[in-house]
Amino acid sequence: MIIKEFSELNEELINSIRILENVCKEHDGLNGDMFLDNSLNFNKDIKNLFMAYEDDILVSVLYMFLPTKAEAEISAYTHPKYRNKGCFKALLHRASEETKKYGIKDLLFVCESQSKDGKETIKNLKADYDFTEYLLKFNRDCKKITPSDLIRIRKASYDDAEKIIDVSVDAFDDSYEVAESFAVKTLEAADREIYVAELNNQIIGSCSVSYDGNDIFLFGFAIAKVNQGKGMGKETLMKLIEVLCRDESKNIFIEVDSGNDIAFNLYKKCGFEIKTAFEYHRKTM
Repeated sequence: MIIKEFSELNEELINSIRILENVCKEHDGLNGDMFLDNSLNFNKDIKNLFMAYEDDILVSVLYMFLPTKAEAEISAYTHPKYRNKGCFKALLHRASEETKKYGIKDLLFVCESQSKDGKETIKNLKADYDFTEYLLKFNRDCKKITPSDLIRIRKASYDDAEKIIDVSVDAFDDSYEVAESFAVKTLEAADREIYVAELNNQIIGSCSVSYDGNDIFLFGFAIAKVNQGKGMGKETLMKLIEVLCRDESKNIFIEVDSGNDIAFNLYKKCGFEIKTAFEYHRKTM
């Protein structure tokens, strides 16, 4: 077995990962996709992709998402024919050695809820359940809600960065440093952008958008606390969906923590339906 390590993604690597992913998804009856995007990682030099090969064929892959130094989110696939042969263990050892170099102590293992082999692996790792995150898909056939004219939606520019950061700090109780890193890296990314919501010409909310082929992912959806509970979130989300739905070939997704009932109910009211669920299990090294 040959293991290769990378700190950058390219089209060739992504394509080979997707081929292995599709084999695993079909075998295990899974619906989700491995998140592959280095643009939000806190450090561009850290190796976060580990790939195991047998006879030049990719048989196992481990990917780490590292938006902050607090934890590394780990997703992995191993070809069904190569399971229980030490592939994942070898990749995890390499990944753990890399996180130690950067002082990252918590590993957060991501596992689709219906993955029996994935859950068994996490059980053997003695990782503790932390939370579940639902991936929701917008149903274009749902009853359309006509938004009012209170909110104006537009794409953000670098001039809006400070306001976007303020909204994120207020809505999520993020530190300024985390919110700044998230906003700046999103605005810099070629396949991401931020939309802002304005009320009386003042920014009261924001939502980041990521593009991956025919799929559009919404994340970091935030409304300033003073404007929460007034229908502004629903108004903002529906207007954003209206803009994004102009291309009928696109699928629109959003993720929500199982513990966030307010956001979950809002998304359902706006026409989102559960596609799959991902469980997160934490292990402190």
